[in-house]
Amino acid sequence: MGVKQTFGLIVVGIGLVLGANSLFTVHETEQAIVIQLGEVRKVISEPGLNYKLPFVQNVVFLDKRIMETDSKPEEIQSSLKEPMVVDSFTRWRIVDARQFYKAVRTESDARKRIDIIVNSNLRQKLALYSSKEIVSGDRDKIMQDILKSSKEQALPLGVEIVDVRIKRADWPANISQAVYQRMNAERNKEAKEIRAQGAEKAQEIRARSEKERTIILANAQRDAQTLRGEGDAESIRITAEAFSKDPDFYSFIRSLEAYKASLKGNDTFMVLDPSVEYFKHFNKLK
Repeated sequence: MGVKQTFGLIVVGIGLVLGANSLFTVHETEQAIVIQLGEVRKVISEPGLNYKLPFVQNVVFLDKRIMETDSKPEEIQSSLKEPMVVDSFTRWRIVDARQFYKAVRTESDARKRIDIIVNSNLRQKLALYSSKEIVSGDRDKIMQDILKSSKEQALPLGVEIVDVRIKRADWPANISQAVYQRMNAERNKEAKEIRAQGAEKAQEIRARSEKERTIILANAQRDAQTLRGEGDAESIRITAEAFSKDPDFYSFIRSLEAYKASLKGNDTFMVLDPSVEYFKHFNKLK
């Protein structure tokens, strides 16, 4: 291999190294900061192929999308000094890459600063409200106040806080257990009262039903006795009328009934004097 060829290869190699350290690509979801000796020289927010000075300048890539920071649960006090555990999250994005690099440099440091800002505002704002207001429909207004304050404090970081939300607001575990026991005792008390009222109502219904049953039976017995009395009176009246119209016929019918009752069966024998009253109708046949 000649000297010219060797020199050519060296030049090509140097060119490749310079090119690899000079060209960089910015994607649609990114923005790039060109750094030279610790100073921001250029901010590139448009996607495409870009150039920097090799070995002198460095490139820091930052995300342009909305990012989310999930804060650790924090214990706060309400306006009534009620301890509460609040779990929140924050959505944010980088709007000023130059200021962002000067203030925090990295996304991990930015998350820490944002977490401090949001938690501080949570404590201050939630301390103005009771626990009932925090967990009720007033939460939207509270969160707007927190968002406004947090957004203003985050601007010097080159960051815009887009949204702050509470995922969970609850009492601490020891207080939650006490509240649960108190609520359980109250519900048991209410249940006992309802059962007692139900038992009292049932007793009233049974007593009223028993009273009505007694009245109905008494009225039925009274009506039955009245009807029997009326029937007996009608029977006596009819019998008396029949007897008064033809006493002999009535006496004959009664005698037949007596004969029928006395001469039951096929082996009945009677020894009587033919002249007795019992046989007077037979004696008339002679």
